[in-house]
Amino acid sequence: MTVLKSQARVLACMAGLSVAAVAYAVPGDPAPKPYPNTASFGRDVDPGTPWFDECLRVEKVAPPPMPALPASCKAYDYYDNVDLATVSNATWGGVRACAAAANDNDVLAMLHANGQGVPRNLDLATHYACRAGGAYMEVQSRIEHLQELRKSPSRKLYDQCDDATSGYMMSYCAGFAERRSSNVSRDWFGRLRRDLPKQQREAFDQLVATGLAFAGARPDEMDNHGSIAGARATGAETSERERLREHVRAFEQGNFKLASPQQLPIADADLNRRYRALMATPSSDRAHPDNIAGETVTKADVRMAQRLWLKYRDAWVRFAALRYPAVSADALKASLTQWRTQQLNEIGPGR
Repeated sequence: MTVLKSQARVLACMAGLSVAAVAYAVPGDPAPKPYPNTASFGRDVDPGTPWFDECLRVEKVAPPPMPALPASCKAYDYYDNVDLATVSNATWGGVRACAAAANDNDVLAMLHANGQGVPRNLDLATHYACRAGGAYMEVQSRIEHLQELRKSPSRKLYDQCDDATSGYMMSYCAGFAERRSSNVSRDWFGRLRRDLPKQQREAFDQLVATGLAFAGARPDEMDNHGSIAGARATGAETSERERLREHVRAFEQGNFKLASPQQLPIADADLNRRYRALMATPSSDRAHPDNIAGETVTKADVRMAQRLWLKYRDAWVRFAALRYPAVSADALKASLTQWRTQQLNEIGPGR
């Protein structure tokens, strides 16, 4: 660190102020942002913290030449539509151009941290993360996350949402995950559907329709107490949609593991036992007698989701019989039933 920066820190600490090495403008926002971006912290920043040091270290890191910038775009919307399993460098170039045009530092940080369309550059990723801003703990966690990747490279992709700490950011990230899941699933299902014979295509359409209907009911089985209730509900729907896509992908690749057919009677009995227990659980809220214990989940919510799940399970068995005839229907039913029981176990008392 230079002497001037050290002196600036001392003066800032004495005055109880934060250090802003440089201010930069964000398109559409007349207020310049400090670097690191502490504008949303709502508190003074100790400029002696390691993460702040790290931001100052990479302050002057220069980005590589930018591609031609589009007139206007929303970088996160572009990022939503990317299937990470099949994306090309050309597509990543478009995402990067969009992020640069929109000054979306979060997306730029992820692209450079993960080497998506550009050589991996953790210093540049850190620079963008320092510019992105957010809640104090989120910014600190992201910088520390990137430092850890430098020490111990991980195959897991860096994502700003991994370090979300505020209820707002968790809800935002859950919505982002939901949009990406919806877009990627739609495209993937569309590609598979085009190659299916007519009878299989009809069964596949029914599988997708019932699967998405059940996924749409899952948020109602989430208790909405707490600041992250919205994120929890959205995440439940996203996870169910992702599960359908990943399971179909696994069957297409012959890479799946099912319960034994002999486990079906036991799985059915366990499911019925848990379902009856939930339906018999009294509410602790006199104003809402249909609630399950002290949760906002109602018996009607679970009943509706269960009916949709039964249609989903039957659609799975029908499609599998046509598309994967070697798969045992009882083994598939047992596996689906075990998973549904696990979901019911997460509702109400005894979870």
